[in-house]
Amino acid sequence: MKRILTLSLILLAATTGTARPSADVVRTVYFSAVDGNGVHVTDLTAAELTVKEGGKDRAIEAVKPATALMQVSLLVDDGGTGGFTAAVGQFIQATFGRAEYAVRVLQPQAIKVQDFTRNGDELRAALGRLGQRGRVQPDNEQIIAGVFDAAKELRQREARRPSIIALTITGEKALADSADETMNALKASGASLSVVYVTGIALGKVLGDGPKQSGGMIEQVTGQVLLGPTLKKVADNLLNQYVLTYTVPDGVKLHERLSLSTTRKGVKILAPTKLPDK
Repeated sequence: MKRILTLSLILLAATTGTARPSADVVRTVYFSAVDGNGVHVTDLTAAELTVKEGGKDRAIEAVKPATALMQVSLLVDDGGTGGFTAAVGQFIQATFGRAEYAVRVLQPQAIKVQDFTRNGDELRAALGRLGQRGRVQPDNEQIIAGVFDAAKELRQREARRPSIIALTITGEKALADSADETMNALKASGASLSVVYVTGIALGKVLGDGPKQSGGMIEQVTGQVLLGPTLKKVADNLLNQYVLTYTVPDGVKLHERLSLSTTRKGVKILAPTKLPDK
């Protein structure tokens, strides 16, 4: 009797240990929410949210404040004036301790002046390299290349919470040949693209549509005086993000198209509309 019981227990353990795990896929989305006055809403619950992927409802696993370290790639197109330095410094100060940063500056091509770091001394040195550098001849395609490089780098790093912030007084070429390739790289990276631009310049597919597709912000300023407060809005948006996870059932093909909505009245959701193909 004892031997039969022992054999039964062994068979039960073997069966439990070899059971096939669920092949459901859990996807992660970072988003933010604001009310009619632009104030961030920080108490949304899963019951107030609806996720559709490819037009199909998906089951929400969890919604909570985002606390993971951010990977922020800053792209500065100031025409060589150094006029964005103070605002970039204020942004880093507002988010310091919550992010690591890489910095590129257009001269006119995007030159990396600082690789990803959380070190304050290295960041201060990087800000010094953003100072007045002499007039830079505008090139409306180089900022697109800068976004492409930043997105590619974030994907290679497998950044968990990536973001690209482009500051520009030049804008982009409306029908740039590399726009589609850059948009694909942005989607593949999973990064949000936020754009702060000077009123009157042209925004094409990347700087104009990229923020909407990726869940970033797009803000215009009339001069450098307003740049600091505007960039602080971008910082506040990142600091008040949620992280949402939802389930795609086993056997269901992943879809790039995402829709996230809320039943709470007067609340606007800022979330990506396209996801990486993974």
